[in-house]
Amino acid sequence: MDQMMNDLAQKLGECFAESTASVFSMLTGRDFTIHPGPGELMEHADIADKLPAGSIFVKAPYAKGVTGTLFFSMPLRESTILVDLMLGGDGAPSDSLAGDSKDALSETFNQVMGSANQTLSDQAGETLSITGLEILEVESFDAASIEKTLGQGNFLTIPLATTQDTLQTNIYLLSSSILYEQLKRKLGLTPQEITPQPIADASASAGGAQSFQQTAPIPTYESNVDTRNLDLLLDIELPVVVRMGHTEMPLGELLKLVPGSILELNRPADAPVDLLVNGKQIAKGEVVVVDGNFAFRITEIETTAQRLQNLS
Repeated sequence: MDQMMNDLAQKLGECFAESTASVFSMLTGRDFTIHPGPGELMEHADIADKLPAGSIFVKAPYAKGVTGTLFFSMPLRESTILVDLMLGGDGAPSDSLAGDSKDALSETFNQVMGSANQTLSDQAGETLSITGLEILEVESFDAASIEKTLGQGNFLTIPLATTQDTLQTNIYLLSSSILYEQLKRKLGLTPQEITPQPIADASASAGGAQSFQQTAPIPTYESNVDTRNLDLLLDIELPVVVRMGHTEMPLGELLKLVPGSILELNRPADAPVDLLVNGKQIAKGEVVVVDGNFAFRITEIETTAQRLQNLS
């Protein structure tokens, strides 16, 4: 691979290793250590040879900021061990992944993607998000089956060496060519175009003529957010509201409301819920239940700079 692809592999590896270790540790209550390895460009046959036979794939298609698909892959046995740890077990392996186990694994990688995409969004300066996850199993681990599962093209493949007391494996991160080409641009890893500068004539002291090329000033980039006094503001408390929808009604109808009355809101039941801070929307997500209490899980969020601008 060229240097730009190596740099991209390093960025993605570090980002997803940190996010994966954090999510795994949080969900299992155990310490996970994850180290990214060097990336490789692989064809379908290479993937079939490199990855353990019987590995499952987690498909994460991007829907905002970039297009293309990211895949995670890990051996079936190790994925069932991880799920058992998340469900409070001691890490007992299983021969299959179905039902609640598949849902638990899907939710785990959904949180990994959410955490990693926040980091990538900050680096790209715009929101990157996926549209949903799907667990895929390959019938026969050969090049044809891999192509049928992952789609055409080659893949930037990055191993994440995952270690825990009862679990040691490689989780592979696979980025489709459509996705990694866009990520190179979004993360500033493509070469900058050089605009030819005009050539001006200058007279030499000896009476002859010589030419010189004018040098363009080097551009500087500054954040639009004024951070000089930011530290003084970080402890300010702001109202946070989760808004499921709204409606309008005449005052007369409002006065007729009684216990048991039903108000229809202006959004479908499966639509994202808004998160408002100080009256301004900064994120979208969904309502979940955690330990018997309602909670809000973020699925889309503005970058740090955009959030500060919105709240200013």
